[in-house]
Amino acid sequence: MPAIPTVYADESNSTGENLLDPAQPVFCSAAVYVGEDLARRIVDDVKAQLPLAHGEPKYTSLSKTDKGRSALLAAFDSLTDETILAFVAHKRFMVTTKMVDMLVEQLAHETGYNMYADGAAVALANLLHAGGGLMGDPDTYDHLLHTFVGAARRRSRASADELFTAIAAYQATTHPEFADVSEVLQYTRTQADDIIATIASGDLLDALDPAVPCLVSLCYEMGQIVGDFALVHDESKTISRHADQLLALHELPDAARPGQLMQRLPMTSVTFSDSSTVPQLQLADWAAGAVRQRTTHLATGLPDPFAEKLQAVVEPWIVGGIWPDLSTVENPRRLE
Repeated sequence: MPAIPTVYADESNSTGENLLDPAQPVFCSAAVYVGEDLARRIVDDVKAQLPLAHGEPKYTSLSKTDKGRSALLAAFDSLTDETILAFVAHKRFMVTTKMVDMLVEQLAHETGYNMYADGAAVALANLLHAGGGLMGDPDTYDHLLHTFVGAARRRSRASADELFTAIAAYQATTHPEFADVSEVLQYTRTQADDIIATIASGDLLDALDPAVPCLVSLCYEMGQIVGDFALVHDESKTISRHADQLLALHELPDAARPGQLMQRLPMTSVTFSDSSTVPQLQLADWAAGAVRQRTTHLATGLPDPFAEKLQAVVEPWIVGGIWPDLSTVENPRRLE
């Protein structure tokens, strides 16, 4: 029997459920399918260009120096024909999508309306993200987002009472035209009580962490290219906690498709290793870092000459993301 392919994955800018860290606005998960000999040769070539005292050539350190940036670009040029995929999350937008998923969609579900089927969940999240700080007081909206994140994190002391105080305070500042959009949040107290209690009990872990949903999407895409594969992931507490669940994903109900189960992930196993000893994981670190730097530039608009140089390199790698897109309001992404 032919050997099962091995895919290697890593993350960049993981802040767990702290989605509103202004210094790290974008999360990226990247996976590579590259032979060991080629990976080791590329990593050794990069190391040869660095001072002996440099240590492990992680993306963060390499991207800060001229020599490091040149070495990265040369490495990426050597990977042109290799399989590299990335999935990103705009963290602030993800807060809004989670607020819609955990509160509004649950309310709709209880009335028999599937907001995923006609694209309404994505459309509402985009409306709130785009209009929240423009059609209401921006500081009050920002406080609402922070309060939601606090209420949805297990170790936080933020409560449903604080969340709905924040919702009411924001609603009082909104423009009348937008108030019709945002007021739906005020009707989700029962759903908020339920989800916060579930999180507090430990029955729902890492509810806001983008690591698992990004990896799931990435694995589906990789499976389309290489078929079933063994996954080696850089050390990750979040992925480790959910490894068994990922392997049994096809046994879980699909919230977006009532009555159906999730699609099986094309993974035969999940193991963990260290990029300092596995060259493919080093490449995955570089890929994740480069995509994260490029998409952070897009998200913030801040000047970043190296991010601009990375555009042509990384754009072919990006297979999707949890990313704001106002076109979904007029053209909802319906389930097939």
